[in-house]
Amino acid sequence: MHFDRHMAYYSRYRPHALFAQVEDRALSWEQTDRLAGAMAAGLAERGLKPGDRFGILLRNSLEWCVGFVAAIRLGAIMVPLNTMFGTFELAQIARDAGCAMVLSDPSEIAKLGITDDAAPDRIAVYDMLRSRAPVSYADLVGSGRAHPRNERSEDDILLVTYTSGTTGVPKGIALSHRAVDSMIHRTGQRVGLEAGQERFLILAPLAFTGGSISNLAVQIGIGGSSWIERSVDPVRALDILVRHRITYMAGVPALWERVAAAPGFPDADLSALKTAVTGGSPVSLDLLNAFLGKGVTIRQQFGVSENCGTTCCPDREGAIANPRSCGPPLPGMELELRDDDGRAVRHGEIGEICFRSAQLMDGYWGKPEATAQAIIDGWYKTGDLGFLDDQGGLVVVDRKKNMLISGGINIYPAEVELAVMQVEGVLEVAVFGLASEAWGQEVAAIVHAPTLSDVAALRDQVRALIGPVKAPKHIVLRREPLPRTVSNKIARIDLAGLYESSRAAAMEA
Repeated sequence: MHFDRHMAYYSRYRPHALFAQVEDRALSWEQTDRLAGAMAAGLAERGLKPGDRFGILLRNSLEWCVGFVAAIRLGAIMVPLNTMFGTFELAQIARDAGCAMVLSDPSEIAKLGITDDAAPDRIAVYDMLRSRAPVSYADLVGSGRAHPRNERSEDDILLVTYTSGTTGVPKGIALSHRAVDSMIHRTGQRVGLEAGQERFLILAPLAFTGGSISNLAVQIGIGGSSWIERSVDPVRALDILVRHRITYMAGVPALWERVAAAPGFPDADLSALKTAVTGGSPVSLDLLNAFLGKGVTIRQQFGVSENCGTTCCPDREGAIANPRSCGPPLPGMELELRDDDGRAVRHGEIGEICFRSAQLMDGYWGKPEATAQAIIDGWYKTGDLGFLDDQGGLVVVDRKKNMLISGGINIYPAEVELAVMQVEGVLEVAVFGLASEAWGQEVAAIVHAPTLSDVAALRDQVRALIGPVKAPKHIVLRREPLPRTVSNKIARIDLAGLYESSRAAAMEA
């Protein structure tokens, strides 16, 4: 279904229900739809056409939400531009997408080489193709006009979201209305989402797939309400979870850790939080148990942006029985684990995770060769390794490129990290391979554990969990958190250098 039909339905039948609240500002469904309709009319008058790319370069805000819905109404393709990116990367993305217009403010639009002497907090639409003055957001939404609702195809592209670019120039992932709507329907089946009843807490930047697709789009698709934060304040987040009886929250493990560490957590009533999902890195048993003690089951799911963010997700019982499992694929999705020759491996064996589904991207924007390499006969190759457990749930082992070989044995850092995370006192860990003349590579670990000081004891505990072959031979303890990327994942670009600097600091302490 095209997302403008979701907006039309819920703005008619839930007009006064909350659409979104950011800090002390809020919009109902009817208000959001009306403002977006006026904005779409103004954008069309200025030359933005269906299929044109419309960028949003703002922090989380109600204006971000209205801009997103306006693009949907007009039939434009939305391009999230991340305020956490630098000028070079943003310029690459805007140029690659061919953004015709960008919703932004003077400080952020300067990153794209545009100077605006207006008040710093004035949000406006900037024309990227013509030399003309920007038009303010207030003027666009205050015109009183309304762009007509036209019949559009669900095969139209909803948005183009960009990868982080850690392996080169960022690639734009083109997701259709049909693909995103299919993900929402299938996720809803798995976790039991109820139309018009769900209350979301969105802590991730909306510019990420986890913010715009896994949260905001899901909310629109089921007629829910969102409380959206501009930054992560764990005390405030916990208060919102309790006070507004939040039912749905998704975030990387680091976000859940921060909420669990908030002072009021032990007494917090989280009984309304029926859908709690995470992914992207290993989750400690301490964290899972902390929430399970409050009746909240954190589900570890697996997904990639190319598949609208969710591929596998366990039901509540499966998540409790096997916390390591990401569960079976969503209904209607085909999943295979394949060897290097493209043949399906036997059940329980490790292989590359491949799938095909109606949720899959149309392709990489403007990059047919990259698309052809990633999608073969309708099957997408993720580059991730995993195996199926006895219940048919997917257990993710690691990125294929992260695998290290020690003494001829394949070792997956994520598997080792999962074991290290089980040791009491460990908050974070990054495992990698150190070069070795004797073994090719030896397992090394950088461990953030402020309360631990005995490396030998830690090594012994990990050996007891996964054996001496896979256990780290080299461990350095850090009191400081590990460096993270803008997407809040542990930075792995130079782990060997981080290991050496951490070891030197530990020796000086």
